[in-house]
Amino acid sequence: MRELHQSWLVSYEAIGKLAGVCATTVKHIAEGTPSRRLPPPARITARTSDALLTVTVDDLPDNYLVNAVGSTRRLRALSVAGWPMQQVADQAGADWTGLKELRRGERTTVLLRTARLIRDVYLELIQRDPYEHCRPAVVTSSRNQAATNGWHPAAAWADAIDDPEAKPWQMVRCSYPTCIHGAKDERLLCDTHLQRLSKRGTLEGMRAVRNGKVLIEDIQFILATDPPINPETEEIDRDRLAERLGITWHALEQALIRAKINLGKLRESA
Repeated sequence: MRELHQSWLVSYEAIGKLAGVCATTVKHIAEGTPSRRLPPPARITARTSDALLTVTVDDLPDNYLVNAVGSTRRLRALSVAGWPMQQVADQAGADWTGLKELRRGERTTVLLRTARLIRDVYLELIQRDPYEHCRPAVVTSSRNQAATNGWHPAAAWADAIDDPEAKPWQMVRCSYPTCIHGAKDERLLCDTHLQRLSKRGTLEGMRAVRNGKVLIEDIQFILATDPPINPETEEIDRDRLAERLGITWHALEQALIRAKINLGKLRESA
């Protein structure tokens, strides 16, 4: 519900109508009632919750105006990839001039019908090589225009392309092994590793400096994504885990003792 309202600019009235819930109730659940100094309720009925959770942006009619952020980012990402706007417009069956205005960020809202067309074309074209469908000069021109304007590629948004609060690369994990921080830019490195790269020209031999909390978070990430399991005991291979963290088992053991937690509990929580 909050995503519908904030990301897509869907009114509480529209959400309430689709869910069969009073608009005043929807607004109170989301924001509380400031005029009466009432915070959002800590609990709501299961019936109301189920009704609101079933509402998605796909339930809205084609002529509904929604936030244009996602459409703008998709069009810009296609330009970064090299797709000319005329090709995108032809593929979507949409007005070329209108799409260019969207790409420039001149519109804050867009018809949901248009947003859906852009989304579908984006999903199709972003997987293709524009050189196979367009003249090389046109592809190069599109990419140069995108670079001049500082537009971001599809990879910069991960799954948050429709979120107006998302920052480019924020949701993309740093590519340095065991680092769990967000990337800063297309180099796919976080601030710490970019500074090291700038200062020394290499990340070779770098050991991450972590406090206890960050180390525990790194352990949880490894255990949740690719835990090093000993095939004979089916338990966590502590030496391999320590190696992947870039520390000794003794240092890892001391960190776990200070945090008053063991690998078994961490594995369960991951």
